[in-house]
Amino acid sequence: MLRPMADCGPHMSEYLTAGGIIFILLGAWLVAFEVVAKFEGQTHGGHAPYGGIVKVEKLGIYKKWERKRNIAMWTGLACITLGSFLQLAGLFI
Repeated sequence: MLRPMADCGPHMSEYLTAGGIIFILLGAWLVAFEVVAKFEGQTHGGHAPYGGIVKVEKLGIYKKWERKRNIAMWTGLACITLGSFLQLAGLFI
């Protein structure tokens, strides 16, 4: 049976739970940004060297935007995970 830790202070459980909720909310907003954000502009471009076959590739500005969006998503998922662990820790203190 798990016992509460008496030396953590009288309100440590509430602080951990509140901190967990804040991290979960922050993470949810970051993940929502990743889902909802739309790129404005052209995403792909191509060129045909001397009449050859057109090689289509992602444009540099679109690659940067995708990277920013992916960073927001992974940061959001990390915040949600950390917030969940904080809330679980708050239950056992």
